[in-house]
Amino acid sequence: MTRLEQLTQWFGRYVLVASVLAAALAATAQAQTTATDRSKWPARLTFATGPVGGFGHTTGSPWASIVGAEVGVPLSVESTAGFPINVLMLEDRKADVVVTTSDLAFEGWEGADWTKDRKLRAQRVLLVMGPNALQIYASRKSGIKTLSDLNGRSANPSRRRSGSDLMFRDLLDALDIKPSRITNMSPGDANSLLADGRLDIAVVTGSPPHPAVSEFDSVHEMVMIGLSDSERQRFLQKSPSLGPYDIPAGSYRGATAAVKTVASYVVVSARADLPDSLAYALVKATFDKQAALTGAHKSFAQVAAKDILFSTIAIHPGAARFYAERGIALPDKLKTGN
Repeated sequence: MTRLEQLTQWFGRYVLVASVLAAALAATAQAQTTATDRSKWPARLTFATGPVGGFGHTTGSPWASIVGAEVGVPLSVESTAGFPINVLMLEDRKADVVVTTSDLAFEGWEGADWTKDRKLRAQRVLLVMGPNALQIYASRKSGIKTLSDLNGRSANPSRRRSGSDLMFRDLLDALDIKPSRITNMSPGDANSLLADGRLDIAVVTGSPPHPAVSEFDSVHEMVMIGLSDSERQRFLQKSPSLGPYDIPAGSYRGATAAVKTVASYVVVSARADLPDSLAYALVKATFDKQAALTGAHKSFAQVAAKDILFSTIAIHPGAARFYAERGIALPDKLKTGN
């Protein structure tokens, strides 16, 4: 090989290496520009969940810890009286991200008694996490087996004006059931009274297995109180934002067969003015860390991107970009809320 041929070969290799390095540096720079555009990100997010021991707080706490660490923005978990309060906090800028349900999100969007007819339009959905099932349970020694047995007995549907409380009271009205007394304690306190016979039934909402139900079921003989077909149909006629749902057999020791009930969906929502890139990051981190989240609470195993289609109000634009990348076509209604 001549000297000229050697120089030509060396120069060709040099150009190739230089081109590869330049392309890599350009790609890195572009990725950093896209991924690190945090100029409008807040230093911290306030995350409203629900009462301690309730589904929102029990699932929201690990979500905040795991997803917040992945995104690099701490989420400060706030326990609240319940899901309706969370939507109000979002509207009033007292929270940045909240746990609520699809039926309450829709009621808030349109205006309801609990909103004092305000239309809560600051909310945008990030995630649909799973079914928000009505779950009614009692100690086996109470002798309660059906909904009609609740007449003249005491009941605790979690905190006053929580999602559980509102749904349960609507059920009582629809079926003309009249308990002797309704209290509004936390699920944990209700379990204590249930155990020593000072309370007849407890009511919660959330994806099974619900932590409060599992806690009681683990140390006491428990029965789940389901709805008959006719009872469920009558209730759904008066509550069209809900749907039929069967708690799977084996969800609890006291549920050896499927239990007929009703459900909406648990959702995580954020303010509409949350930066798009941050909304995208929160959703992406949820699915990237789903295995870790499932290790913290089994219900996260049910979270599926396609379930975003069960949202009843507008999706946050940043979240919508994530779902579009997953090949999920959102209807115009979920993009605009109209």
